[in-house]
Amino acid sequence: MEKARLYEAMYLVNHGIDEAVRGVQRLKKSPKLFMETYHKSMAGLERRRSIINLQFMLEMRKVEEDDESRFEEEFNVWLSDEPLTNEEICRLMRGVEREHKLEGKPPLVQFLARSNHLKKVTKKNEGHPSRKVNGSPTSDSGDKSTEPEGAHA
Repeated sequence: MEKARLYEAMYLVNHGIDEAVRGVQRLKKSPKLFMETYHKSMAGLERRRSIINLQFMLEMRKVEEDDESRFEEEFNVWLSDEPLTNEEICRLMRGVEREHKLEGKPPLVQFLARSNHLKKVTKKNEGHPSRKVNGSPTSDSGDKSTEPEGAHA
């Protein structure tokens, strides 16, 4: 996960500054010649740490607020008692695919335009004239399917 790497990098920056502070503290044991240098070094290190941490936290706050609102919306959709519509399912899957693409991962699903879907299904069924588009055998009684016309997997 990308956020974990960012937080790990900030940990390493802070850890490195801690090491530098410990090194400067060892100089404090030196003669009084180094006292001014010691105080300036300590103040400079802590100042830089606070600037880096503040900038990082401000940037991450924006990212976290965006994520919170996006996940709140998805969370509420999943908690709903109403079944998801085809459009909601597609929107959620497109979001998942967008995240995969940003992470450099291959797609999980491929979205086909409705016209492409119908072309592939009709080509597949050309050799089987006695079968419906959805793969079930046709009935001679002329009964129509109870599946809505716009529904397809």
